[in-house]
Amino acid sequence: MPTSHPASCIPAFTNTAAAFLLLITAIGCGDSLPSYEMVPVSGVVNLDGSPVANASLVFYSETLPRAFATTDNSGTFKLETPQYGEGIAAGNYLVQIQSTDQTTDSQSGKSVSIPIVYGENGIEVISISNDGEKTYTFDLKSRPKNGDYVSENSMAEA
Repeated sequence: MPTSHPASCIPAFTNTAAAFLLLITAIGCGDSLPSYEMVPVSGVVNLDGSPVANASLVFYSETLPRAFATTDNSGTFKLETPQYGEGIAAGNYLVQIQSTDQTTDSQSGKSVSIPIVYGENGIEVISISNDGEKTYTFDLKSRPKNGDYVSENSMAEA
């Protein structure tokens, strides 16, 4: 025996289904990333005049996506951001460089250690503008003097 459904059930079901689909769509679109024009940034890291392989770089900002790089065998690097890929958003950044377990002098192949102050305090605060590719050379010293790195209170500038 066929059962009949009251006509009032169909609109209620349709409204519920529509609300559910709207909710699913809203959840899927929720956490979209902000849009940034990415600027290509590359360069070289030297320690006492020699290129450094396998040094780790961080371009730090409290308000913008951080960018990272590791130097290759010739001491060169290209910045990338995990969320956006190659490049960095325009803005101010504190540049921090530190040794890894495999950091070496590119010319001699000997293991070297980048002074910790370059990684903790940073080297300098730089301003990246979106007017084309940027290239930087960071000349580090194995015995840095005050002024060769950023003072602790300068980190607020980034």
